[in-house]
Amino acid sequence: MKKQYHFALLALAFVVAAMLNSAAIAQAPPGSLWYNGDFNGINGLANEQATSIGQSSVYDNFRNSAPWHITSVFSDNLENTTVTAATWEIRSGTPAGFVGTGGTLVASGATATPAVTPTGRSGFGFTEFMIAATGLNVNLPVLPIGQFYWLNVTPTGNGTGRSFDSQTSGAGAVGTPPGNDMNAFINSTQFGAVFRPTGEAPFSQPNDFSMGVIGNVVPEPASATLLMCGAGALLAGRRRRAA
Repeated sequence: MKKQYHFALLALAFVVAAMLNSAAIAQAPPGSLWYNGDFNGINGLANEQATSIGQSSVYDNFRNSAPWHITSVFSDNLENTTVTAATWEIRSGTPAGFVGTGGTLVASGATATPAVTPTGRSGFGFTEFMIAATGLNVNLPVLPIGQFYWLNVTPTGNGTGRSFDSQTSGAGAVGTPPGNDMNAFINSTQFGAVFRPTGEAPFSQPNDFSMGVIGNVVPEPASATLLMCGAGALLAGRRRRAA
């Protein structure tokens, strides 16, 4: 039963070298504000719905140091299903507060037309695809110290096959954290896991997973800049009159 949770790597470890394509370069898409890093060739974790099993969704964390406007979110998945749709969520909270609750839902959605793009990587007999929800309009303010955002993008299959969010060690990462803080969670009706750390048994994957957000850093409002300039000019005028 535990083999359903990931790739049953004990059986595959001897053929990894023959089945893994490691020639592809880092693939953080243009405009990535955060990308957790490329598939490390080691493992993956169930991230799927309407495949040959039930629902399972992987979440990983990120931070922004300025306000962001998000236009697209994506995850990299090793798959042998046909992707027909995708759902996505952005949540917030502290790592401790995320356990069992999922923190606070910030934004979510679904698309019947996700962008499905091969990354050029593969492993364990699966091809890796970037599954993206595009055309979003999500604003993310800077969070208080100690809090994070968590992202999930779950592919919807065609009732067959599997999908696994690729494990990463942070190669090619963009933003913070760069795929190295082991703060990932899984929420799965299939496996009875309600926002549990991926390092817990039976998953036993205290790792990070390949996904990211695309968008723009929100600039300081022009009105605020003009107001500051006006205030400076007023202060300078008062000083001249006082002299």
